[in-house]
Amino acid sequence: MKMNQIIKSTVVLLGSAVLCAGCIEETFPESGYATGGQIAESPFAQDGVVAAMPTILITNYVDIEEHFDFGYPGIMGALDRLAGEVFPVSGNMPGGNQYYDRWQAYLYPCNSTGLDASGYVSRFFYDNYYKFIYTTNEAIALFGQSEAANHNQGVAKAFRAFCYLDLARLYDPLPAKASAEGERSYDVSAVAGLTVPIAREGMTMEELENNPRATREEMFEFIFEDLDAAEELLADYTPATKNLPSLAVVYGLKARAYLWLGGFDEQYATVPTGEAAYRKAAEYARKAIDASGAQITTEAQWLDKTTGFNTVIGSWMWAMIQSTDTVLNNLLSWTAHMAPDAIWGYGNGAQPGISVFSYNRIASSDFRKKIFVNGDRDYAAISPYTNLTAAEFEGEDAMAAIAPYASFKFHTNGGEKRNYSLGNVTSIPLMRVEEMYLIEAEAVAHYDEAAARPLLQSFMAARAPGYTIPAGNGLVEEIVFQKRIEFWGEGIIIYDLKRLDIGMQNGNNGTNAPSMAQITTDGRAPWWNCVIPLSAVQQNKGLTGKNNPNATYTYKSVK
Repeated sequence: MKMNQIIKSTVVLLGSAVLCAGCIEETFPESGYATGGQIAESPFAQDGVVAAMPTILITNYVDIEEHFDFGYPGIMGALDRLAGEVFPVSGNMPGGNQYYDRWQAYLYPCNSTGLDASGYVSRFFYDNYYKFIYTTNEAIALFGQSEAANHNQGVAKAFRAFCYLDLARLYDPLPAKASAEGERSYDVSAVAGLTVPIAREGMTMEELENNPRATREEMFEFIFEDLDAAEELLADYTPATKNLPSLAVVYGLKARAYLWLGGFDEQYATVPTGEAAYRKAAEYARKAIDASGAQITTEAQWLDKTTGFNTVIGSWMWAMIQSTDTVLNNLLSWTAHMAPDAIWGYGNGAQPGISVFSYNRIASSDFRKKIFVNGDRDYAAISPYTNLTAAEFEGEDAMAAIAPYASFKFHTNGGEKRNYSLGNVTSIPLMRVEEMYLIEAEAVAHYDEAAARPLLQSFMAARAPGYTIPAGNGLVEEIVFQKRIEFWGEGIIIYDLKRLDIGMQNGNNGTNAPSMAQITTDGRAPWWNCVIPLSAVQQNKGLTGKNNPNATYTYKSVK
């Protein structure tokens, strides 16, 4: 697709709310097309291309015929279900139905081939990310034509690095064990150290059709090239809204990248690993904290049933910000899936919840525990944090009675319960400053536990008065547990579990996981090594014989 077609599509996508009629008239010839040079010279057109990146992130549709197919928020939901951190709890009540949760293949990997290379959802991650990357590549090529477009170039490179960092961590095939009861063995030795193909701006179709998987070192060298450039280009840039990355976000992406590399012992010539990488992760996490000027989310902000986790606040460094133009319909929406207050959506029927094991481990003084329904289903305890009436909580004039351990973290816009066109217009966090505090604490813990302990203690003082680090658990494991609670539902924790080889425990006695999601693994789950979809393998000769092995049926669920 040529750049003028991209811009024409951008106009349709963004609508008049972003590109007013006057701007379109000034930017585009009467034919409706513009050359790359004309666009590069026009600040109006450049702004349209920049706006397209965060907009496509929350509206992309890859046509897998599922209602979670709404771009990056859909990916977030899939990742937490893949990790076993979020699952529907409604089935634990009479009349409840776990299948209202539409991320079926990610919830039940032992009972479906949906995640296999030819499976029905295998395209979801891969196609989405490469569509995001295509947009950034076109923008980078465009902005490279103008010295006045430095900030826009930096924004595009930060977005591209963000996408490749996720892809690298998802498709990097780390060793995992199959269970004795599983129907498949699992061995990644033939593809060890490979990530995904790198598609740069300006590549020809011939190059793209014979583009092998980059090694881990090659991929992170490329990611850091983009982030280094973004760091320089955005040094004096303050985005008008937080759906665009700032310098602090670039530092945060570097912290994420170095944290991942800390999990490897291999020595590379161009990027650090092991302790050296963990030291860099701590350094950049601190830079992100300082550059952001952000204060961590307060108890009042966390628990607000009107604005909680649906409105950009000071702790959010980066966000997806929706408008009425970007709400696709009643069900293709984050809020419709994640908010039990949204009576029009799947969230009220599925009731995304937390593992009882994690819930019980949260300190009683920790205010984050309050947004989960307790084991007694005490409406009085949860009522300050939900917009549901007692009758709706009991399933009257709603899909089902609310089950124990359901979450009321994510709320509809303004607490709206019935009107999806209003209630779905929410913002979703992409990066919060709390992540940087916990990256810093964990990274330091890998090389100086004594220095890391007060970092965790200080963070938790703002979460659970009187908290002390428990004896018996390793410090890194405790930090990661607090990260699991802090970022429940935000699609982040799977990367830490995979890096640190921490297994799923939802098949243990007393689990509240639904049937077919009751899985306990010995370390990381094989399905955390995503497979490249068969359609992509068939189009790219460089992928022949180099896919990750299919991981479904490598375990059996308890029931």
